[in-house]
Amino acid sequence: MKISSCLIVKNESENIARCLESQQNIADEIIVVDTGSTDNTKEIASKFGAKILDYAWDNNFSNAKNYALDHATGDWIIFLDADEYLEINTQKVLKQVFKHVDKDKAIDSVLCKMVNIDGYNGRIISVNPIVRILRGKCGIRFSGAVHEQPLKNNNPLMSVNITDYNLIIYHTGYSSALIPEKAKRNIEILEKEIANNQITNLTYYYMSSSYFNLKNYEESVRYALLALKDPDIKLTIMAHQPYIFLIKSMLLQKGKYATQEIEKYVDMALKEFPTHPEVWFVRGNLKREQNDYFAAIESYLKAIEYNKNYNLLLNNDFPLQLESVHIYLAELYIKTGDPIRAMEYYFGALKIDRYNFVSFTGLYKLVKNQAPAEIVFFLNSIYNKENKRDLVFLITSLAKLGNQLLANYYADHYKKYEKV
Repeated sequence: MKISSCLIVKNESENIARCLESQQNIADEIIVVDTGSTDNTKEIASKFGAKILDYAWDNNFSNAKNYALDHATGDWIIFLDADEYLEINTQKVLKQVFKHVDKDKAIDSVLCKMVNIDGYNGRIISVNPIVRILRGKCGIRFSGAVHEQPLKNNNPLMSVNITDYNLIIYHTGYSSALIPEKAKRNIEILEKEIANNQITNLTYYYMSSSYFNLKNYEESVRYALLALKDPDIKLTIMAHQPYIFLIKSMLLQKGKYATQEIEKYVDMALKEFPTHPEVWFVRGNLKREQNDYFAAIESYLKAIEYNKNYNLLLNNDFPLQLESVHIYLAELYIKTGDPIRAMEYYFGALKIDRYNFVSFTGLYKLVKNQAPAEIVFFLNSIYNKENKRDLVFLITSLAKLGNQLLANYYADHYKKYEKV
């Protein structure tokens, strides 16, 4: 059995080696389609024995991917982006997976778990089921200029989720700074597809998502409603997402939409996706807006619980909201007279990002009347006095909050650090 690895790249010199290293003991051939690199991407790929194919970029990801497929000769194809790589255990078991699925010719593709990681701080942003492994030489083609989908004879693929193997792909290319730029690009491409009547079951969802990322919430609402009208959205891993963008966009346009209308869509989402953490998250947002504190707490706690044991074959962006939910819960527990639980959730938020001043301030206000030694003991359970960045954060934060005594205490430790 022959395995091919395919990549579409442009100026990926920082990422491509890690991507190819994760496949080098699995792939028998590597096809790299370069769309105009000006760095040493192609030179790095060549060191891994890759076949380099130049392709004139035409603003269509599917065309580039299909060009790679045209040159792949493997029985199975691993199709990663350059900023993605196979997890260690996945590398070890993938050949067994290929042997397992190859016998059933009805199987077109294998589902993997995509773990999206913030390249800046290493935090998990989302976990999504995704197709990155395709059967070769069976007529599969990509469709769609942006957010391309693999199809077979213009029909969805027969994908299999092999529960005996936890196939994980890490993606580190997320950058919040690039979101508006990508959203504008996607809207431009998607509008052309709509004008040419090349509408898929995800087109309107992606329009809603893109407008949301540009903070054009009215257009996000419009396209989310269009997405929900298409029954085929339920065939995708984004089936719940139009509800999420719809409800968020309605809530962010304060006063424009009646509470009853927003509640209607929340109830519809819960009926269809009763265990999805994102649905409970937006319900929590609605209840918080209504000052229904206990209902908001219930919703956020359910979101956290469902996220812990998440196993649906649907996209899950809730991990990106986990820190915010901890802060919301802390604030809600303060409002409901439970400072102990509030402290627990501020502490949880700081475990996710210990440099969040909002979380730090909330926690500090709950402990500020304790003896200085007790506050120091508590802070030292979160921060490392031997870590320069931790010390700088503590000094500046405590000074801002008016506790010069403790700020000076940590400043003295910083001076010792500087002398070393």
